[in-house]
Amino acid sequence: MSDLKEFKKILFCGLESGGKTSILLVLDKKFSLLPTVKPTIKAKRTLHTNALLGTMTIRWDLGGQKGYRKIYLGNKSKYFTEMQSIFYVIDIQAPEKFEEALVFLKDIISISSESHPDNFQLLILLHKCDPDIKNNTTIVNNINYLENKISSFIKDIRFSVLKTSIYDEPSLLKAFSDGAFYATHKTEMFQTLLKDYMGKTYNSSTLLLDQNCFIIASRSTNPAYQEICEAIAPRLTQALEKLEEWEINTIDIVTNIEFPEKHSEFQKEGIIFLRKLDISEIRLYLVTLCLNKKVKIKSYEYLPILADNLKNLLESFD
Repeated sequence: MSDLKEFKKILFCGLESGGKTSILLVLDKKFSLLPTVKPTIKAKRTLHTNALLGTMTIRWDLGGQKGYRKIYLGNKSKYFTEMQSIFYVIDIQAPEKFEEALVFLKDIISISSESHPDNFQLLILLHKCDPDIKNNTTIVNNINYLENKISSFIKDIRFSVLKTSIYDEPSLLKAFSDGAFYATHKTEMFQTLLKDYMGKTYNSSTLLLDQNCFIIASRSTNPAYQEICEAIAPRLTQALEKLEEWEINTIDIVTNIEFPEKHSEFQKEGIIFLRKLDISEIRLYLVTLCLNKKVKIKSYEYLPILADNLKNLLESFD
């Protein structure tokens, strides 16, 4: 692989005890350190590299105590310039802190509005949306309140709102993939290959993931189909990797699914498959949703062509 050339500065901001440090530990798969998390002292920087895309990210974990927040806002040139992305974390289980969190978010938007690249992204994580409480009436009301408030004052910056939890790893992988790998030159080349693959196979959604389950590229005919694939892809890769621990060589995992048809008692059949692609000593995963068996057959038929194109693209990076 070529030397890493693309550098990205990514900020993790929010109030204290919001879960920023825990998010970073989960992304780095340092699960054993979660019980030892302590309040972050001022700003902590960590390096994350993705050799596949040729990206190097410096992740700034900004401690959320009130005194530190004043330091960040008072030193714009150090903290809020040349950011690729800002992850703003709000603890949805702490409604008593919502107004303070929204004020800090407004301050960050104001101070950074003129000092970011053209492809800057603001990702607002409604965090601690844990699987066992995400449908709780209080939590749902908290989320609705925050979404309405946020949309009312963010006007001129590209932003997205995501629900995340350290107990739902796919939600964090999706968020970081969006914030770290968005609009890179190499990502666009992978996107082109997926577009060609979908054009030939007529499948409805396709994701390409690296060995750490970060989403490198995606194409879809329907946002709902892509959301389904994003949610289950890490779990499918974990199943495949677990089988490999027993030295069982698993080429792919196939799941037959049924979609309810509107205004009909019949179900629409579909298939989701995960295929591992080991190319030039690099592990990739392809997750594809097909709405019928004929599309699945065509998807498999063109897999060797996609693999060759991926191999040629990876070799061009050398």
